[in-house]
Amino acid sequence: MQQSNQGEAQGSAQANPLIFHNTLAQVDRDPQALANRLAQHYSVVDFGPRQGHEQQFLHRTSSSQVGDLLLSCGYTTPIQGTIGARAGIGSINLVFSGNILYECDGKELPVDARQPLFFSPGQEYRYSITDHFNGIVFHIDLQRLRQTAAAIVGLGVSEHRFAAELDFARVLHPLEPRSKQLLSTLKRTFELLDQPLLEQTGDLRLLRLDDLIYRNLALLLCPKLEKLIQADPAHRTSREQIFDDLLEWSRAHLHTPINLSQLEQRSGYSRRNLQLAFQQRFGCGPIQWVRQQRLEQARHDLLNPLPNDTVAGIASRYGFSSSAVFSRDFRSRYNLPPSQLLREGKRHHKGA
Repeated sequence: MQQSNQGEAQGSAQANPLIFHNTLAQVDRDPQALANRLAQHYSVVDFGPRQGHEQQFLHRTSSSQVGDLLLSCGYTTPIQGTIGARAGIGSINLVFSGNILYECDGKELPVDARQPLFFSPGQEYRYSITDHFNGIVFHIDLQRLRQTAAAIVGLGVSEHRFAAELDFARVLHPLEPRSKQLLSTLKRTFELLDQPLLEQTGDLRLLRLDDLIYRNLALLLCPKLEKLIQADPAHRTSREQIFDDLLEWSRAHLHTPINLSQLEQRSGYSRRNLQLAFQQRFGCGPIQWVRQQRLEQARHDLLNPLPNDTVAGIASRYGFSSSAVFSRDFRSRYNLPPSQLLREGKRHHKGA
């Protein structure tokens, strides 16, 4: 009888291939060993097969690191468990086939192929798989999700406008065409992980699938976004043009001192909105961005030096207080000393 149950479980697994890396899947038949492995990535409070399904337990899973996302797709026979709370870390469980009942914050949230996405904003939740599960589970950074939503709307929009929409557990049941299409696009995104040539060439990393996943989730989980996007697009375009003009001015004046007060005056942004705008576009503050641009322009000059150029001269040209500070920052960013790059630049131009 035990062999019959295991055979049925294996046959069901074969009939439900994983969405990516199916042939590389790791197989677990020991619930405790799997619980120990899951505890390395999740706050596992409780885990085990559902009563009556112990003998047929089977779990197949494959994982892929996409930016800061660890995506795990898997197939499992009936199990149940509890995932503990983690502040600032949201849970996404996307079902391709099967049935799961989640319990979170006193509410029962059933998930199946018709309402396939469960979201929890770092709260503890229980789950019970009634038949089987074939899908994808992963954690998301809630602050990054809020910042992504703000960036979609446009420069100067605070991430805090989306805090309330990302503060409660729910199941998505897409009824209208837009949400259905967004969910379909999200599912197809995961299929791109099964492109070995893109992975080998590094193109998969360059595609920044983690950004696409975050943008898709922001659009699905933040209904307010659609209204904000549609409201006054001309004003949004104007603000973005002002910001682009500010970037162009900054790049043209890297050889002069640039401070926050100047950036505020030229753009009309408050200091807070200026910080927010740079964080949304570049992931850093305005002065950090200016410093990065100085280093990048200095790198260009080191590779294309004038006959009398020196490291100290180039450092001074872009406002660094000393060649030692410049060399430290340059080595930290490019992992090599500027003197080496200058020698290569002079050698190349001499040979030319």
